[in-house]
Amino acid sequence: MALVESSGFVKIAAHEVEVGKPLPHPLYDGNRKLLLKRGYVVETEHQCEQLIERGLYRNVNERGVAHGSVAEDAPPPPPREAITTLEASKIRIGDPLHMQSSAEAPRLLVKLIGYLKGRGLIVTVPGADGEFVMLKEGQSFVCRFFSGQNAYAFTTVVAKQTSVPFPHLHLSYPREVRGLEIRKGSRIDVELIAAVTMDVGGENKQGSGKITNISTGGGALRSKTPLGKKGDAINVKFKIQVGDVQTYIVFDSIIRMASQDASDPAMPYLYGLQFLAPEPSMAMALTAFVYQRIVDEAR
Repeated sequence: MALVESSGFVKIAAHEVEVGKPLPHPLYDGNRKLLLKRGYVVETEHQCEQLIERGLYRNVNERGVAHGSVAEDAPPPPPREAITTLEASKIRIGDPLHMQSSAEAPRLLVKLIGYLKGRGLIVTVPGADGEFVMLKEGQSFVCRFFSGQNAYAFTTVVAKQTSVPFPHLHLSYPREVRGLEIRKGSRIDVELIAAVTMDVGGENKQGSGKITNISTGGGALRSKTPLGKKGDAINVKFKIQVGDVQTYIVFDSIIRMASQDASDPAMPYLYGLQFLAPEPSMAMALTAFVYQRIVDEAR
């Protein structure tokens, strides 16, 4: 027998299941059968869609914490940190690193030229306003970089800065590297104004909205007016900032979920987007933005 509100069970809306975030309460099917425990993480948009289409319910009278589950107000589990080595991180020549001398100091962007295990690293010289930044020998920095689904950090010291035969830095080799494993599909809460282009009757129409959470593969978008229906293709453009660098991101996207949500009367239309085959430099910028926010919040 299907569940009804009088039995203490209510059907949940699509926005109550967020990809990459632990469920705040257990979810059941229409016959009171437990489907997902509290704390379960829905990993993909496709999985989320299948669950919503099946019909999900929650028990409004359920207050306790079931055995093996997570409390309703518990935060998402933090990324797992591990101690590793630079070579084990699989860092590649040309990968970007962010150098920071203190928590209040600006992040300086450099690229890896090469390294010799146990001896040192060679990186490009950071720049600002079109000029090279001069660093002092013996100055300490924390270097951060991303490799695969992991964010890494290590402490290093400037050994030498030279312009022969080209401008570059010699850095000390780290004794250890700290790595954070970041869950695939992890999302962060944001408020990013987005310009939207959609196809209406064969003509491009312009719209706007606000991205409220985002991952490297998609995000949630709110708008004042309808932007499309499930399965429609739209184009979104928004601005992000990584360190001191601002980047405009333009992604072709597919609407994977469309609903109306009264929790934000000013923007009642809610969409779940999947980003499609983005241009590599934009994908890299978005990855750095998302991962850096996750790492900063974890620390």
